[in-house]
Amino acid sequence: MQNNLSLLKKIQEIDIQINSAEEESRRLNADLERLSEEVKEYEARLETTRGELDGLEDMKRSFEDELAVCAERINKNETRLKNIKNDKEFNAATKELNAAKKEKQTKENEIARLNNETDEKKATIEEHENKLREKQAEIAAKNRTIEESKEKQEEWIKGKKDEKAAIARDIPPAVIKKYETIRERRQGVAIIPVVAGTCQGCYMNIPPQAYIQLQKGSSDLIFCPHCHRILYWHPSPGPSEQQKESAGQQSSN
Repeated sequence: MQNNLSLLKKIQEIDIQINSAEEESRRLNADLERLSEEVKEYEARLETTRGELDGLEDMKRSFEDELAVCAERINKNETRLKNIKNDKEFNAATKELNAAKKEKQTKENEIARLNNETDEKKATIEEHENKLREKQAEIAAKNRTIEESKEKQEEWIKGKKDEKAAIARDIPPAVIKKYETIRERRQGVAIIPVVAGTCQGCYMNIPPQAYIQLQKGSSDLIFCPHCHRILYWHPSPGPSEQQKESAGQQSSN
């Protein structure tokens, strides 16, 4: 059974390597999804901002049309004033002229404001377009990285799985099944060392008799009574080594 334990430890090491490779692949794909979402956000912002710009330009054209009407009213009233003979008509034309000039000034101010807002929107659009190009380039680079590594990674994982299968052939199927069940339930770690009587998976003390059996190299697999992982003994520093270390620390102090 000690041989089984040794082989299971090799299998677990392979499983951990495979999990790490698969996790890296998931991380790359997650990064790609994140970048894709960011691209969609920038595209939505661009669409919104372009719509706002179109609205501003429509308003500006409307004000420019109204401004042209005001200019025409001013010209008409200035011409009319030259031909007026009495005070009443003069005052009415003057009032109309002043109102047209005031309205013209208001329209010009509105057009100036819209010009500023339009410039700001165009600058925002340019910024979003630059960001969008950056994200698209980042996605293209990420895609290349994934495609370049995918085939190699799949081949490497297949090799590791073949290696695992070759080792597993020398272990009883029931033992392999037990190992796989524990691994699935314990985040990929089915075999764990015991140090100074403590399981390093759940950090709970195991029964003294089980600890003694591990130290003696029991022919049976021994399981943690708390987390149910398969245990193996990992020697801790003996008293003499601890004393030497303590003495060294004291002398240095």
